[in-house]
Amino acid sequence: MRSLRLFWALIPLLSTAAARLPTVTLKDAVYVGTTTHVASATATVDKFLGIPYATTPERFRAARPRPPGSLFVNATEQPPACIQQSSSESSPESEDCLFLNVFAPHLGCGKPKAEKAVMLWFYGGALSFGSITDVDGSSFAANQDIILVACNYRLGVFGFPGNVSGLSPDELNPGFRDQKMAMRWIQENISRFGGDPTKVTIFGESAGAVSADSHLISELSDHPPFRAAILQSGGLHTFNRVALGVGVSVTGMGTGNKAGEAPFLTLAKYLNCSEENAVPCLQSKPMALVKSAVLTLNLLFSPVDDGGKTSVADTDSARRAGRTARVPVLVGSTFMEGNIFSDKTLQQKTLEGWADVIYPNNPTAAAAVVNAYSVGSSWQAQTPDDAVRLLHSDFHFACTTTYDSNIMATIDIPTWRYLFNASLPSGLASHGSEISFVFGDPQSTPANQELSAKIQGAWADFAKDPSSGPGWTKYSPTTPSLGDLGGEGDRASITVIDPAVVDSRCSVFWDAYDPSRPR
Repeated sequence: MRSLRLFWALIPLLSTAAARLPTVTLKDAVYVGTTTHVASATATVDKFLGIPYATTPERFRAARPRPPGSLFVNATEQPPACIQQSSSESSPESEDCLFLNVFAPHLGCGKPKAEKAVMLWFYGGALSFGSITDVDGSSFAANQDIILVACNYRLGVFGFPGNVSGLSPDELNPGFRDQKMAMRWIQENISRFGGDPTKVTIFGESAGAVSADSHLISELSDHPPFRAAILQSGGLHTFNRVALGVGVSVTGMGTGNKAGEAPFLTLAKYLNCSEENAVPCLQSKPMALVKSAVLTLNLLFSPVDDGGKTSVADTDSARRAGRTARVPVLVGSTFMEGNIFSDKTLQQKTLEGWADVIYPNNPTAAAAVVNAYSVGSSWQAQTPDDAVRLLHSDFHFACTTTYDSNIMATIDIPTWRYLFNASLPSGLASHGSEISFVFGDPQSTPANQELSAKIQGAWADFAKDPSSGPGWTKYSPTTPSLGDLGGEGDRASITVIDPAVVDSRCSVFWDAYDPSRPR
């Protein structure tokens, strides 16, 4: 079993190994990691890869804490990813996947002082694919003196099977519950790495931001297991109201979902399982068969409302009612999120056709969309194809960020906004293009290298002192308060601009996002 690979050969040499390699003793095992350096810093980083944070879960069930133990575990190799809803097999994947990676400033000898800020990363991928192996937190540890943790969580049908007979109400959305187990692990163990469990910031991009937002909505105690959140290009609203609606037409994911039938039951019937026996029947099927059937049927699995234990269907009403963790939030998007969508997909319909998809029964609202995005209405909409791409960039990501930010600011949640607007070799900043800047990966130009350092510094400053923000003005819809990352002057700086510059078209979507919103 990968998570408990023993290396008994280390035992006779434990004292020698401890002098050379970072070692941490937790309740369940002694973990031996490795050290690394980054080119931009002199500090040494302790790297622990593949630490299990929960027991191997039963399929579709909530994970449980690990029991005490005294084994020695090699934490120097990347763990397998959780089962991917993808035909690509570029890296190992397994149902035994609840591992996390820890990147921490080198402790040296002696008992660590538990004082450093901690950041917990949730990866994106439509809650269907993604892995912690996609990011390296070494730069955060070396350059920002922060502990970076990234956790795997279950995906697709394995993480979000839905609300079906045979699943306990306390076990719905096991993927989100995995993340809560990782937060629990941090509370219990991060001090051993030099981290302060009271100084945790959760963050993620796309579905990772959806994940972080789910915890904002569900962790309502006076002392949640985090004190701040960063939402990069996503939120629970985005998934509930956009990805499961118009998003299916754009991404092509979920075209096999049937109206009025849970995708779990569609899958069960396809694999000859009865509705009454769907859960145990699918639990008995080989993993490869279940995965293959999901791909064949093209099903999209999503979080379900479990009464707010991990998720709610109507996040807008919940947030307006104050049902949210009252912690500072940094939220933003990229300049042209829509570049993630293929030309072939977007060209399925004209601007008028897409407006009718957004407002199928409201010609007046559809006409307002067409007017806002007509060719020539802005420099980003010089051709019909450009206009359609801008529409989808705003509708799916940029304007949902505006919508969520406005609600949070209205209920006095300390909120900061950003727009990632770097000049990239591939063109305008697309969905996900900020991640490499945040994590300090090498960039293609000196200006972008400089900008990356400033962005990472802003994220770290926010994590270290959330109430002071990332370095620019707290968000207000009516004053210059949008942090423009790389969009002005030398394209290597962070400037503050009026949010109206990017929000001017967004109001045409308000009724699509929430038809029952207060007027």
